[in-house]
Amino acid sequence: MQKQVAYDVQDEIDTAQHPPARPAAVRLAGAAAKPVDSPARQLQRDVAAAFGARRGWSVRRTVVLGAAYHGVILSALVLAAAETFGHVAG
Repeated sequence: MQKQVAYDVQDEIDTAQHPPARPAAVRLAGAAAKPVDSPARQLQRDVAAAFGARRGWSVRRTVVLGAAYHGVILSALVLAAAETFGHVAG
């Protein structure tokens, strides 16, 4: 009896939902259209402006700092893995 009730409820849910009459039309952007400015895009622009405003900031410095950061993180992970394997094996 419970299964029949569950099927009846499912049928009512299925019939309550109606598909849209027609799909939304896709419009092409014209010359006067403005791009969508999301908060994430604005934050990215603000951070880029802040880093770019520093005198002497370059792509080379960014790459070197990124490589150093990743090197420290990877070495910490290697040390943690070595210590974990030492405890498991020993």
